[in-house]
Amino acid sequence: MTDWEKQLGRRATAVERAKGALDQDIAAARLDGVSFRDIGRWASVNHERARSIAIRVNGDSRTHAERKEQTS
Repeated sequence: MTDWEKQLGRRATAVERAKGALDQDIAAARLDGVSFRDIGRWASVNHERARSIAIRVNGDSRTHAERKEQTS
C-alpha cells in the first residue's frame, strides 16, 4: 500500500527544488545577455515574470555587459 503522505511530501519537495533551479537558470541566462522575451519563451513564463525573477535572484535586471558599461 502506498504511503500517500510521504509520497506527496517528497513530490512537493522535488517540485519546489525544481522551481528554485529554474529561477537560478533564468537569472543566469539574463546575466549572460539573453533577452527577457527569449528567457520567458524558453522557460514557459511571462517575460515580466522572468524580469522579476532576475531582479530577485541577481539583485538587478541588467546583464553582465550592461553592468560593466555602467562602471566604465
